[in-house]
Amino acid sequence: MPKQMETRTYKMADGDLKQTADSLQQAITRDAADFAKRNIGAPQQAAYQALIDSFDATTTDEELKGMLKYAVEQKDNVANDIRVAIRPIRNMAEIAYNSKGKFSAFGFGDMGNMSDGDLYRLARRVVRVCGKLITDMQLQGLTAAQVTALDALATDFDKKIDAVEDAVETRDLETQDRIIKGNALWAETVRLASIGKSLYEDTNEAKYNDYVLISNKGSDSGNTPPTPPVG
Repeated sequence: MPKQMETRTYKMADGDLKQTADSLQQAITRDAADFAKRNIGAPQQAAYQALIDSFDATTTDEELKGMLKYAVEQKDNVANDIRVAIRPIRNMAEIAYNSKGKFSAFGFGDMGNMSDGDLYRLARRVVRVCGKLITDMQLQGLTAAQVTALDALATDFDKKIDAVEDAVETRDLETQDRIIKGNALWAETVRLASIGKSLYEDTNEAKYNDYVLISNKGSDSGNTPPTPPVG
């Protein structure tokens, strides 16, 4: 059974969540004496800080998208090199076989519209067929160096395709990790803010406002505290 993907429970940017948590931590430190009455002391603040630090240390999506973009660019560059390497070989085969008979064994097709997988298989196929028809192809100017170079490009292309898949997987995993840690931080932020509001609701409006959490839509997050994730 597939694992359910985590979803964000906080309606703000990651950077805003970090700053919101920092501000709340500062307010709690200032009001430590009052929070002690609710059993929120140094250990609880340390645990909250650990949640903040853990979330802050997660990789941002901008970094992950950048690495994925780089991997795709590297893969596309090799794909283009493969097309460039195959085009003269295709011309040699067209002339050698008048685009008939053994020519079909190459299966050149429309390289510009091939998927990465099909382009990779084409490169490997051209290398194999050239090896079998080397005598005919050499008469058209094909060299062993060209075949070797295409074979090396195919190997590199296969690795570059894997690198893109790895970058996609890494982004998915890192995103899930960031969401999990962000949700934990948000849950504790809401809980502590709820306590802060209850402490000053009828006594100090200025301090009460310090514990009102505003989402990106400008609405109060609510007073109902979730189950605390830390002691």
